[in-house]
Amino acid sequence: YVNIDDCWMANARVDGKLVANATRFPSGIKALAKYCHDKGLKLGIYSSAGTKTCQKLPASLGYEDVDAATWASWDIDYLKYDNCFRDSQSALARYSKMRDALNKTGRPMFYSICNWGQEEVWKWGKDVGNSWRTTGDIEDRFESMRKIYMRNVILGDYGKPGGWNDPDMLEVGNGKMNTIEYRTHFTLWAMAKSPLLIGCDLTKIKKVDLDILKNKAIIALNQDKTGDQARCKMACREQDFRRTARRAQIAVMKTVDGYALAITNWNDRQIIYGTRVVFSELGLDGSSYKAVELWTKQELGVVKDSFIHRALVPHGTAVYLSLIHICRCRRSTLCRSRWSP
Repeated sequence: YVNIDDCWMANARVDGKLVANATRFPSGIKALAKYCHDKGLKLGIYSSAGTKTCQKLPASLGYEDVDAATWASWDIDYLKYDNCFRDSQSALARYSKMRDALNKTGRPMFYSICNWGQEEVWKWGKDVGNSWRTTGDIEDRFESMRKIYMRNVILGDYGKPGGWNDPDMLEVGNGKMNTIEYRTHFTLWAMAKSPLLIGCDLTKIKKVDLDILKNKAIIALNQDKTGDQARCKMACREQDFRRTARRAQIAVMKTVDGYALAITNWNDRQIIYGTRVVFSELGLDGSSYKAVELWTKQELGVVKDSFIHRALVPHGTAVYLSLIHICRCRRSTLCRSRWSP
């Protein structure tokens, strides 16, 4: 998806309909959609469930049917629906009206609810949209990313195929975090099953940051067919997220062939040494696994019951893909693993 955010529309409606800003989109949005589709891409657009967008331009409250029909006529594939300048109606009521309007068009559109995690959206979002923001806006700072992850990681029971928790877009490439921090950010967002929306200027991104965004092994965790969001399993108290955390935190998600484990050091200054990963303590349903660390590509071979991650730098994350090691033979020690590097 190539998604257009706020300010794509003109300052006023024409004949009751939203129209594109003629300076920014002289050929119109429908032509842009065709351009994207011809390249194998999809096009997303933006509005707000209020009387104005966040930049005080025309929004869609009260115009749900006409706006949904307009976007469908333009062949739009995705809607980000914001929460600015709302009235006294509940979020559930406002966002449901747009859901119904989109469904009336008959055109499939990914519906992204952006009400900033208010009114416990994770409890009703799956009945209304395809994703829902669980927090306020992210900033390109490690502390912002840390706080948003802390709020989102506890909501794993709500995100499932067809409806996803959304901790906001990626900051990778914007330049205010370092490579270690961006790797942590990308890893944790991927394992959270967050929509992976790039939020930087791709014409200016550094190669090292682009390589993070293109890491196929991490993307595969996000796209794993189980749809299981990673849950915190070790060092999950509030103090374990702090800048002075003394032990590494471990989050676990199921995969089609086993599990993925993220080991994160939230401490600002200290290296954390000797993190013991004990399978039974993490709720893994096997005792022997074949494991590989996905950033370094270091293979551990077959490990039984536990292993030790020797050192983790401040703000760093190691992620292990552990695939179940299955013994097939009763009379020999030969085993077969479900494994692909």
